[in-house]
Amino acid sequence: MAKAVTVVVNQDADEQVVQSLATILRRNDPLSRQLRDFSQAIQEDQIPNGLQFQPKPGHILICHFGLGFQVPENVKTRPVLVISPHQRQWTKLCLVVPISSKIPDVVRPYHFKLPKGTVPTAKYEESWLKGDMVVAVGAHRLDRIRTAGRKYVSPRVSDEILKEARRCVLHSGGMHSLTIHW
Repeated sequence: MAKAVTVVVNQDADEQVVQSLATILRRNDPLSRQLRDFSQAIQEDQIPNGLQFQPKPGHILICHFGLGFQVPENVKTRPVLVISPHQRQWTKLCLVVPISSKIPDVVRPYHFKLPKGTVPTAKYEESWLKGDMVVAVGAHRLDRIRTAGRKYVSPRVSDEILKEARRCVLHSGGMHSLTIHW
């Protein structure tokens, strides 16, 4: 059912963007569904402002995968665990492992259940690392986790959990033989 909506824009270029988005939404295809999911994430989830510091390995942050990714890739805003090493010259890229609040359908060697309370939000009381979904993301997608009001945190996991996360990534990439050296 078609519906007319009035949109007030601040710049002439914004009017063209809104018209393009409306055209995409009318198509009702995978891209339109991605835009709707993105819009829902803006309304419901914490939208990262981008990191202004280089995170250390083991930091738990929030990542907005949103636009640019498509299912079966991550397309939500979710916590992630940084596994990339701290570098002298930061490229503004981080290697991260997504964290899910749902148990995998089949637990594989590339999944790891985090200890209770590792992720500081109620939704992630039970949380799982998904080593098969490791990805390099730009700092603009990352932020500290908002816990209450204007309080932001970026907790760090223990060295043992970081080691498990890296083990999961090796398993997902078929390099599990390298874990025998640990």
